[in-house]
Amino acid sequence: MDRVKKTVCLLLLITSLLATAQASENIVINHVITDRIIQAQDGSLYIGQVLLGFSVGRAKFYTLTQVALEKGLHRGEITIEDPNSKVLAQVKFGDFFAETDNWLHSLVGTWDVEFKEPGTYQIIIYIDKLPKANFYFVVVQ
Repeated sequence: MDRVKKTVCLLLLITSLLATAQASENIVINHVITDRIIQAQDGSLYIGQVLLGFSVGRAKFYTLTQVALEKGLHRGEITIEDPNSKVLAQVKFGDFFAETDNWLHSLVGTWDVEFKEPGTYQIIIYIDKLPKANFYFVVVQ
């Protein structure tokens, strides 16, 4: 391949990479409910057993939510709503800063919730006061 063709190919590659690297909307890329979260010495987070639902009564658990953010200052919040859309619990996270576009950030929630009735509950994840994802789970008798 001659020099001109190599330069054109390289410019096309750079253009396509820049186009895909532009900021995406703040999005939730992963969410899990677990019985424990372990932080390794290098800062990595590991989960215990994944929880898919609960029984009526008090439950203590954790959530790990990973988000991809636009560059800038952000605020997160996670709420749990009962089958009647009443907020049972919420965790508000302090301000956090994304140094670049598509910055990955983890939100760890610690929960102690009283599930009073069976039904379908939901977890709603907010970034900058906007709902970004809903996850449903079932509480049984």
